[in-house]
Amino acid sequence: MGVGVTLQVLQGLVVMGFAPLYAGVMTRAEAIVASKRGPSILQPYRDLAKWLRKSTVISDQASFIFRAAPYVAFGCYLAVVAIIPIITSEPLPLAFMGDLIGGAFVLSLASFAMALAGLDTASPLGGMGSSRASWIGSLAEPALILVFFTVGSVSASDNPYLMNHAVASSPYVIVLPTHLLGLVAFFLLVLVEGARIPIDNPTGSIEISMIEETRLLEYSGREYALVKWASWMKLFLLSALLMNIFVIPWGLGDATSIAGGLLAIPVLLGKLAICGLFIVVIDSSFAKLRFFRIAEFLGASFLLALVGVITSYVIGA
Repeated sequence: MGVGVTLQVLQGLVVMGFAPLYAGVMTRAEAIVASKRGPSILQPYRDLAKWLRKSTVISDQASFIFRAAPYVAFGCYLAVVAIIPIITSEPLPLAFMGDLIGGAFVLSLASFAMALAGLDTASPLGGMGSSRASWIGSLAEPALILVFFTVGSVSASDNPYLMNHAVASSPYVIVLPTHLLGLVAFFLLVLVEGARIPIDNPTGSIEISMIEETRLLEYSGREYALVKWASWMKLFLLSALLMNIFVIPWGLGDATSIAGGLLAIPVLLGKLAICGLFIVVIDSSFAKLRFFRIAEFLGASFLLALVGVITSYVIGA
């Protein structure tokens, strides 16, 4: 039990500690691709330190919802860390709390809290951002749940650890149409949930075209640090889930050895480097979609996952 608790804490620290680095590396890589020098890969850590030192300014129109939302969102992402494989392939002490479907609902709760916060200050831009993000979420969440069904149809379970074992023990599963369709659909959703091109521009500064960042315009100081940190953790978690279940399910430690968990950390960073490379290529190769064409993008993800589920039954039959 002592080893399991230690690995549980270590897994949370890995996500919290390396999520800003993951974002910083991608920002620097995108700048290099654009023939720019770009910021240091450690810039997110400097930004967090700066924001945490600053005081918070809150609108007199804001209620407790606005103040509580950053902590709720941050806590939701930490809860998801406990139930998915990050550095171990065996369930940790808190993994019993939920499966991937439950994890999707927890992610939805975090998004709901931030949407309420955007509306709470009566800011027109915050309301616009919350409206847009809620509309996108209403299309993305069904697709996300259906993607989990594609892997569940192969592993006969919606537990992420059992999914990892099923794919890792049967390497040929990776080349099956069901798995490949689910992989592509989930990668599209990583771009959506991570507020990346072609859905949103994470480095954009034009308020009228922003989606995710528009909900955060009223935040400052410590609360802004928390919401930015939480957004980086979300991208880190989804990328790790993609790589550890859909793409490279090997290289994780077990729940009985701290050394195995520590050795899995550089392996995880290598996997994320591959995922980040694909994200950078897309960010550098495509333009941001017009808002009403986002539905087509999400529809493609949903249809890919749906065809994947149907294919699993056809092949099984």
